[in-house]
Amino acid sequence: MLIQEQLRQIGLNKSEAEVYLYILTNGLSTPPKIAKGTSIARTNCYHILQQLKENGLLVEQEIGKRKAYLTRDPQALLSSLERRREVIEKLLPDLRALYSTQKNKPKIRFYQGFKEVQEIYAQTLLAKKIYGLGSTKRIAEIDKAHLDHYMKEVGKRGIVFIDILSHVSGEKEAIEWKNYLKGLYDYRLAPSRYGDFSTDMLFWDNNIAMLTLEEPIFGTVITSPLLAQTFRVIFSIMWEALPSFH
Repeated sequence: MLIQEQLRQIGLNKSEAEVYLYILTNGLSTPPKIAKGTSIARTNCYHILQQLKENGLLVEQEIGKRKAYLTRDPQALLSSLERRREVIEKLLPDLRALYSTQKNKPKIRFYQGFKEVQEIYAQTLLAKKIYGLGSTKRIAEIDKAHLDHYMKEVGKRGIVFIDILSHVSGEKEAIEWKNYLKGLYDYRLAPSRYGDFSTDMLFWDNNIAMLTLEEPIFGTVITSPLLAQTFRVIFSIMWEALPSFH
């Protein structure tokens, strides 16, 4: 492997490596001489020389009124790497804190109108398991064809679907889903005293979708592993508290 390529592996860019090797080979050199010898524009050369000097790889000297540069002992390369390592080690806790904040920060997307809300249902079809909490009866009243298509896609893809539904949804829609999806689908019903729901909620993977089923219809999808896990726990608590119909 060429020395220039090896220098690039330890953090010098192509131009920095060329300038460093030129001075290392030719000794004390002025910027015009370095620019001519490396074919790097003189204005860029000044910037590169300053960077190499700040990294402790060059020594700046004056010849009359002109500046000239000489490389330090190549051992300085190792010292430069050690200084970088020290800086990184000091900086690492702050960087990791920022990374943790970014990693756990929820991503939120909004959808307006039932046509856009249908995109949310399509997104869930990439999951292996979906949790639902809402009213299939209300969805059927809005667009029965959409609900039937969604049910068939769930079955075609072999997705497990677990539902907590409004009590009136158990009169027809829940039975249709169970008959069609069989073992892929299970549901429980909220007590009748709570009436029907005008919303639908879906949980899958790291996502939570909250949809309104009355005008203005809109949906919100929050992507957050922490929130999704909490919602699944809440769902499980509700599921265990409700009677099974099977």
